[in-house]
Amino acid sequence: MAEILLAGLRFVFVVLMYLFLWHALRLMYLELGPGHTLKRSPAAGGRPVLTVLEAKNGNIKRGERYFLGENITIGRDKHNDIVINDIHVSARHAVITRSGEEWQLLDLDSTNGTYVNGQLITGPQSLRPGDQVRIGGVTFKVGWEDASRRPFPYRTGAAR
Repeated sequence: MAEILLAGLRFVFVVLMYLFLWHALRLMYLELGPGHTLKRSPAAGGRPVLTVLEAKNGNIKRGERYFLGENITIGRDKHNDIVINDIHVSARHAVITRSGEEWQLLDLDSTNGTYVNGQLITGPQSLRPGDQVRIGGVTFKVGWEDASRRPFPYRTGAAR
């Protein structure tokens, strides 16, 4: 009788250990998994920002930051929110829009395309922290930053 009870307790213990492990791994995946998009977090008081990692033209400098608003246009034309003077950039090259609680990048049928993490995008692309966006000779890194901290140089999406 005692042996049966002991075997039953061992079985319950093993099941509980597997449940604990499954729950811990699930929580880690939800926190760090690849499915997370750049979501709006008003409680955190921050907002998404594009930081210039590489710039092969004269009007945009490495380290500049562009905080994202509701709708940010990117291109060579002076009426865009982010102007890139580069022959490989179309006049209206791409747009970043807020869709619900996330931001999405859309190529506007540009001649040379828009790349996220080295891959040419063919439709709306949700942006995630750490993503690298390349448009012409400019590479941006997507991040999240406290809007009250205005880094230098600081530009809003309406920089020209």
